Amino acid sequence: MKFTSKIASLLVLMAGLAGLSFGQTALTQTTLSAAVSGPALYSGTSPTISSSVTLAACTGIAAPLLPGTPSSIIYVDREAMGVFTVNGCTLGVIRGYLGTQASPHVSGAMVLFGPNYAVTVALGGNPVPNGFFTQDPPFGGTCTAANTPTTPWVNVLTGAQWICSSITGTWVPGWQNPWAATSTWGQTATVASAAGAVTPSGPYFNISGTAAITGFNIPIGFNTSLGGCFTANPTGIWTWTAAGNIATAGTTTAATTPVTFCWNVVSAKWIPSRLS
Repeated sequence: MKFTSKIASLLVLMAGLAGLSFGQTALTQTTLSAAVSGPALYSGTSPTISSSVTLAACTGIAAPLLPGTPSSIIYVDREAMGVFTVNGCTLGVIRGYLGTQASPHVSGAMVLFGPNYAVTVALGGNPVPNGFFTQDPPFGGTCTAANTPTTPWVNVLTGAQWICSSITGTWVPGWQNPWAATSTWGQTATVASAAGAVTPSGPYFNISGTAAITGFNIPIGFNTSLGGCFTANPTGIWTWTAAGNIATAGTTTAATTPVTFCWNVVSAKWIPSRLS
């Protein structure tokens, strides 16, 4: 009777949660607190494969509702891992999840994870997409940012990220995406300039206004260990200073004349493609 009561309570809870609407949320970005071993074939040293990982932050990752059902996915260096147990920020995982390859990872490696999706799995339905997929979205396909459960879309097999553009209403290249360097069509969103730091919305985006930007925050999905660039298309004449994490000060010369900023992994600063 006691066991039956617990099952009934669990089903009532899941039914209530199933009625909730899911708005768009960003994936969470953190780092590994300790190195993770991998197959000797890839590491050249350890023949073991870690079955647990420890994250620097883990808010949003919950224990599975039912045994044997992953609660969430974490993603590091092109390896997806299904989370099966949670003990603080030490997670019991299944390695090489979603068809990816288990491999060693260094301490401090970037980690992405999405919201818990075990509720819909427990109800016998498909998981609510939490940002991780085994393919790209339809190239140039239409989308609505408000109806996209999580951002960015991550192809776990290639590492390429995609963003639903609020400007074009289509999927456009995100971070670590080879199309980003040549895709001027791929504007992600318009960001207002501010007398302070602003956050890039993707590899190619608009910046409006005339304020003096002091730096650029590291956006979700951008790996500072690998570096990378973004191109800002000005819709107004704004300036940037060297007060924060931009190497040298400068100014836009005219609206619609883009400027590119690239991350220097040694100095930990953005390097502008020009000063004026």
